[in-house]
This record gives sequence, structure tokens and C-alpha cells, in this order.
Amino acid sequence: MPYPAHSGWLKTHDMCATRFSACRRNGFLRLKAPLHFYAQVICGAFVLGVSICTATALCTVAQAAPVVSSTTPPPPIPAAAQPVPATPPTGAQQQRPPNGTAVPSAATGAPTASARTPKPLRAEEQIAQLADQLAHAKTPEEAHRLEGMLETLRAANLTPTTHLLLRRAEKDVANNKPDNAVDAMADALALQPDKAILWRSSAQMRLVAGDLNGAVKDLGSALQRDPKDSQSWSLLATVEEHRNDGPAALKAWQKVLELNPMADKNHKRLDALHIKAFGQPT
Repeated sequence: MPYPAHSGWLKTHDMCATRFSACRRNGFLRLKAPLHFYAQVICGAFVLGVSICTATALCTVAQAAPVVSSTTPPPPIPAAAQPVPATPPTGAQQQRPPNGTAVPSAATGAPTASARTPKPLRAEEQIAQLADQLAHAKTPEEAHRLEGMLETLRAANLTPTTHLLLRRAEKDVANNKPDNAVDAMADALALQPDKAILWRSSAQMRLVAGDLNGAVKDLGSALQRDPKDSQSWSLLATVEEHRNDGPAALKAWQKVLELNPMADKNHKRLDALHIKAFGQPT
């Protein structure tokens, strides 16, 4: 006689067997093999695609790269990079003198103009050049400018003490003390007797003081040192006119016109001095 528990176990066993049989009958277990096959096929296709892409990229790079043939000549070397053959120095380069030495020319043997260094002109040479320009001045303005430059050069080398004495003499003349002015100019001439402008200034002070002969003497000393000073000649004409020496005054003024034609452009004073010297023409 079977026990109730035994019958229950049998039922459970039968149900499990039935389910397992159904699983086998509906083909579920037979699907496991085809799934593995499909997975392998998909993986193989992926690997094949990657290989094809890699091969395509390599072909593209190979086509883009330039093909260097063994027969193609190499590119030319730039001129700056090419070696320059050393050339022997020429005779002129071998015999190049040191810096600052004049190079003699081939024709005359004298130094060339480019090698000479011009020396600065002395004050006397500059005065001579400006005096020549003054003699060829075309307008009164140009003549006035040149006269100013000449006066600056003539007073350039005066010492401070001489300048002080010159200003003192001018101040004495302005204060109606011409004798003191003459003494101040005598002191200045004792310091620098070689300056023509000081002799001319002394003559001016003597003219104001009434010492006409002394003025003529001082102007002689001035013109001996600077014969192209038109102002000294003009002052001499004035002094000679005060001395009533018409011919001497006319001669001095004619010298002024040689040095500075613009001083009497219309010759008014020249005509007046000519009348004083030789009388009214008939």
C-alpha cells in the first residue's frame, strides 16, 4: 500500500520530467549550437572590416608620398650655401695703407680727395672769405648779414678782460666821458694789440674826444692788420671829412664801395664827398 508522501513525490517527479521533455521537444536545447556559430561569424566579419580599412589607409599614404627614383638628380644647392673659392688678394689689397693715411692716386701720386681730411678754417681765413662775399653782395640785406658775421668773427678771440674794458669805454662815451673811454681802450690794446677791431674802437673814442690825428693813427694800425674791414675805411672817411681833407675822405669812401657796394647803393655820399673834394662841377 503506497504512502501518501510517496504518491506526492511521484507527482513531482512526473511534472519535472514532463517539463524537461517539453523543453527538448520544442527545440530550445537545439538552438544553442546555432547561436555560437552566429557569434563567430559576426566577430570574423568585424575583424575582416578592420583589416580592409587598414589596408586602404596604407595604400592612400603610399600614393601621397613622392616616389624618389634613383635616376632623379638631387635638387640644386642655393647660391648662399655653395662654398666660395678663396681668391688671393690683389696688389691694391696687399698694399692697403693703415687707417688715416692718404692713398696716392695712380696718375699723379698725390693723395686722393676722398682720403684728405679738410682742416677747419682759421678766423682770418673765414674773414677773408666773408669779405669776398660782401664785395659781391646783391642786396643791402645780404650785405648787412655778412657784416654781422664779420663783426662776430673779428671779436671772437677777445678775452673777458678785453670785453670788459670795451664795454667800459662804450659806457664812458654814453656818459660824455670820452677821455675815460680813450684810456679804457688803451688798456684793452695793451692786453691784445694784435686785434684790429680794438684799434678801430680806439679810433672811434678818439674821434668823439676830438683827437682826429690820433684817430687817423689808430685807423692806420687797424687797416694794417685787417685791410678788408669796410667799417674801418668808412670811419677813416668820416675822420678825414672832419679834418676837411676832402680828397682823403673821398679816397677812403671809394675803398668802402669796393669792399661793400651796398653801403652807398645810390652813390649819394660818394657824390657829396666828390663835391667837397673837387667842388661843384660846372
